Amino acid sequence: MSARLHPSRTLRMPAIFGDRQAGALWLGHLARFWRAYDTRRQLGELDAHLLRDIGVTPSEALHEANRKPWDLQARDSKRS
Repeated sequence: MSARLHPSRTLRMPAIFGDRQAGALWLGHLARFWRAYDTRRQLGELDAHLLRDIGVTPSEALHEANRKPWDLQARDSKRS
């Protein structure tokens, strides 16, 4: 026999989030952090010829890959 949860229980935000809007905002930030982490990890794994294709030097790629996930602001504005 399997236990079934009521749909309204599975969609509730934990009490620490307060209301749904605050919880959605927090989850949105978490998703941005995860995307930054994942894309920077992938950038760090590219080899030299692929970096050349996208116009990034290996030292720039290494610098970007080592940034913290919550560091989402652009470092410089020369690369627009």
